[in-house]
Amino acid sequence: MKVVFILLVIAIFSSTSKAGSIGFGKVAGIKQYDFSSTQNIKVFLNSDATLIDENCVEKQRAYGVISPSKHDPKIIDRMLSLITTAYVANKKIRLHSEESSCEVDLVSLQEDVF
Repeated sequence: MKVVFILLVIAIFSSTSKAGSIGFGKVAGIKQYDFSSTQNIKVFLNSDATLIDENCVEKQRAYGVISPSKHDPKIIDRMLSLITTAYVANKKIRLHSEESSCEVDLVSLQEDVF
């Protein structure tokens, strides 16, 4: 019985630990890549961003990747609308990954983390 309980606890924590924050802050820039080896969108946050996944840092800026192969085009359009709105309005966004990677699965336009 103890073994079953321990395995259950391990399974719960391993499944919840996959998701993670990429970063929270103001948008520094958006790059659209269409190279032969790379087709994606990178969203960079200002250097003062918080809740940063250290694996998602390039040139001292947190970044998230939106891969067209991983998202429906309509979802990408909505994500980019929020990101662009935040950039123009100088507001904060939160980038979040479902699987503890730099792939953006959630974009939130918000001033506080909740």
